[in-house]
Amino acid sequence: MRIGVAIPCFDKHIPQCIKLLQSLQEQTRRPDMVAVSCSSYTQNDFVIPACSFPIKVLVTNQKQNAAINRNRAAAELDTDIICFFDADDEMHPQRLDIIGHAFESQKTDIFLHSYYQGNECNNPYHGFPINAMFFIRNALRRCISGCITFDNIQRITHGHVSVSREVFHHIQFPEERESQGREDCVFCYNVFAKPNIQSVYCPIALSKYYPSRTNL
Repeated sequence: MRIGVAIPCFDKHIPQCIKLLQSLQEQTRRPDMVAVSCSSYTQNDFVIPACSFPIKVLVTNQKQNAAINRNRAAAELDTDIICFFDADDEMHPQRLDIIGHAFESQKTDIFLHSYYQGNECNNPYHGFPINAMFFIRNALRRCISGCITFDNIQRITHGHVSVSREVFHHIQFPEERESQGREDCVFCYNVFAKPNIQSVYCPIALSKYYPSRTNL
């Protein structure tokens, strides 16, 4: 199965985005394709780093929220798996390898995982390298808050969700203003509304989350 990464970005996160793109080259399983949708960008010097996989960057000077950028980036991918990841966050070196294994071995529709935040981001990833992959299958569910949860799980990063191409074909991130700032939760909530959705959760932190509070 082919893996693509969809990255929403806006002009102030371009340095972090370029760093993220460079880090993808060091993944234990490199992506087959990457697409970036960057908004509020008035220059013409987004330098795409040299990588062994194709990278497509869409830029616009218009102000677009994260949902629009996620949808635009994902629409450019022709891969079996679409992994969403924010431009200003950091990816575990084995993240794509683990996601690929989950979709190939567990026949899942949606994959979610834990993350580091705050001062935890100053520490190295726990348990690296990961030799034994630990997946929790079909335990996730929708909760009254409008997010995804299940018993004993404290952390799920909705914005770093991965889905099959078939799922994204039917469900996109809500672009209306009312969902801004929680469009990732709404997207996951809508995915789990589909009948017979197959899910996998990984309790290992596969990303470091750096909140920007831009909502762009």
